Amino acid sequence: MSDTLKKIQDFLRKTHDDALVKAKKPIAIVAMVLNIIFPGVGTLVACVTANKTFEGLKCFAMMWLMCFVFFVGWVWSIVHGVQLFMKASA
Repeated sequence: MSDTLKKIQDFLRKTHDDALVKAKKPIAIVAMVLNIIFPGVGTLVACVTANKTFEGLKCFAMMWLMCFVFFVGWVWSIVHGVQLFMKASA
């Protein structure tokens, strides 16, 4: 694997992990539904409620960029929404 590809992969993994916040169950449900309908919006909402706005904006931007370029962003957004729900507190 090339060094550039490895750096991109590491950046995407860090972006995803930073934006995977522990939210309350109702927020996580809303975030998951929003991520299915509007990629990245649910992640942004969850991050704002957890006082991690910058991380949410970065992840939101990456999801939208990947939606327009590769269509992978939508899938990533759905997976992220499900992970937010699974990590949610009661």
